[in-house]
Amino acid sequence: MDNLARQLQRQKQEKQVVQQQVQQHSIQRKVTKGEKLIITGMLVAVITASLLVVTNYANIYAQERQISSLNHSINQQSDINKSLELEVSELSAPDRIMHYAKEELGMELNDDKVKVIQNSRP
Repeated sequence: MDNLARQLQRQKQEKQVVQQQVQQHSIQRKVTKGEKLIITGMLVAVITASLLVVTNYANIYAQERQISSLNHSINQQSDINKSLELEVSELSAPDRIMHYAKEELGMELNDDKVKVIQNSRP
C-alpha cells in the first residue's frame, strides 16, 4: 500500500510540474511584427493629431492677436477723426469766419451783394 500511495503522490507531483511548465510557456509571449506595426501606426496617428491641434491653436492665437491690434488701431483712428471733426466745426463757425474776414482780410459784409444758393442734392 505504501507503494501505491507513493505512486499516486508522484503522479500528482508530475501533473503539477507539467501544469507549471505549461503555464510558464504561455507567459513568455513575444510581440509579433503585426502588433508592433499596429502600435507604431497608432503612435504616429496620435503624434500627428497632437501636432495638428497645437498648430491650429497657434494659428488661432496669432489671428486673435492681429484682430486685437487692428481693433486698437481702429479706436485710435476713430479718436483722431473725432478731434478733427471738432476742429472743423470750430473753424467753420460763422462768427469766426466773420471775425477773420473783417480783422485779417479787411472785408465788409454788404447785404445787397449776398446771394443765397439752395443746395440741390440728387
